[in-house]
Amino acid sequence: MERRPGNIYGEDKEPSYSILSYTWGRFQVSEGPRVEIKGIDWTIPTISEDHFRTEDLTRVLNQARTFDKYIWIDIACIDQKRYGTKMAEIGRQASIFMGARRAYIWLNKHEPQRIRGYLQTLMCCAHQLANGEVDAFKATEDMMNDVSALLQDPWFSSLWTLQESLLQKQAVVLDQRGEPVTTLGPWNGSDTYTRLFDISGAFSYVRNILTKEIEAEKLSHDNQTLAQPFEKLQEFCRVIEKSGIGYTLCPNPNILYAAAAFRTTTNSVDRIYAIMQVYGYALGDSAKLRWRRSTLDDLELQFLKTLNSHSMVLGQAFQHMSICKPGESWCINNDIRIPERFHMIILHDQFMSSNCKISIRKKNAAFFQGQGCSMRELLRVWDLERQKAMTTLGETIIRLNEESLEESGGVPYSQRLNGFLKVAKHGMVLDHSIHYDSRTMSYEWPPDTVESFDRADRIIEWRIPELARAAEKQQGIVDTLIARFGEDAINVLYLGRAEHIELMNVALIIVREEMPRRILAMQKSRTSWRRIGICFWHSARRNDLFDGDFHLLEGKFG
Repeated sequence: MERRPGNIYGEDKEPSYSILSYTWGRFQVSEGPRVEIKGIDWTIPTISEDHFRTEDLTRVLNQARTFDKYIWIDIACIDQKRYGTKMAEIGRQASIFMGARRAYIWLNKHEPQRIRGYLQTLMCCAHQLANGEVDAFKATEDMMNDVSALLQDPWFSSLWTLQESLLQKQAVVLDQRGEPVTTLGPWNGSDTYTRLFDISGAFSYVRNILTKEIEAEKLSHDNQTLAQPFEKLQEFCRVIEKSGIGYTLCPNPNILYAAAAFRTTTNSVDRIYAIMQVYGYALGDSAKLRWRRSTLDDLELQFLKTLNSHSMVLGQAFQHMSICKPGESWCINNDIRIPERFHMIILHDQFMSSNCKISIRKKNAAFFQGQGCSMRELLRVWDLERQKAMTTLGETIIRLNEESLEESGGVPYSQRLNGFLKVAKHGMVLDHSIHYDSRTMSYEWPPDTVESFDRADRIIEWRIPELARAAEKQQGIVDTLIARFGEDAINVLYLGRAEHIELMNVALIIVREEMPRRILAMQKSRTSWRRIGICFWHSARRNDLFDGDFHLLEGKFG
């Protein structure tokens, strides 16, 4: 039924509704049967019957309308021929999906019994793995084939559905016939329906546990080469990462932007239109601000400007996985990775301003001004903080060992020591380079390589050696960079601080580029700086400031 002004449908004003997430765009054909929808005056697109039949979709819609009189479905609720109307609706996808009382996902590729079997295997193995009932190798072997088959459904390869997966995490999974998919096990409770957050949570559990196994193996051999069993774990982690579904519970929208590289769109401009609403943005023609149709270049530039003006922390919190074009080292793109420490940065986080400003003219013409220091100076401050933390840690452990748990207020030792450990956790992640292997030239503090223990001696056994290894690794990275680029050429540009979950400071690692005099004479700014990585460090309290020698940094991004 067509919407009238005032959100009126028929006789109902702002009625509750359900919503359906499914795929159809790449399966559209010029002729064939059409779904019959009453109350609209436009033609419904025809879909190849190899994908689904009209009676299949009708059955699914009837099933989805069990609890609500109305259901929103894009093929019928958006006139695909009226460009302005379509773009306006695309610009409000977030409010449409998040306003639905119920949501459904239609997986129509596999037979009902098969899809149920795939999801049962995933949920069961994830539960067993999380509870230590099976080892990582056995769980991966049991899951690999079923999960790979599950992800062959076109829903998992559409960019539009990736966006929708974030906007409606509680969507119920429907099978080919439109029936809710059920799984049975202790993870269900009273609700046996499989929901999107169940799949996302299972993927997240599996990925986190396998990643810990892989990182522990690397640490034990002090190199990046993995034995074949661990390569299989890593391969399965990549399958999960490419799906993007294992990250829909993470609040950082950049994670889904990275996963978008592995999703399909019919039109090139949908590379932005189909993902922008995870940021809450309405760009290009969807914002009704343009008199001509936006190109992909237009949209990418507008997206970059909007993101970095909102927050340079969020706009730069990523790792490049390929060589950037000249002048575009600052640009987020699809060939990136989001380091684990940035997963909990949220779109609407409270960012402490660092007075770092960016002026963007083109993708290859962006200028910055802010505060920074040399890489060596940052490492010096980190070493002082680490030494202070380790000294305080040792003194505190001695004092705590003299207390009983009752005298300490019942708070576990590991929890009380966490503040000292956190400020000593520093990391640096280098972008892909032809000069070195970015995997060996990065140090991300392990999210939780060790379980939390109540006994203080386990803190000594595990955590203090971790601090020492981190210091040695970071010193080696900085020494290598200085040997390659020169000490005076490497600086860090302070971006700001994320304050939602952890007080985490973020800065870019930048290198001054040597440029021919002819090019320098043509530029207003005589200094070009190329981003080569990103670093972070934690603060214990909100009013803690960087105790280093900051100075003004400005120039053009290389």
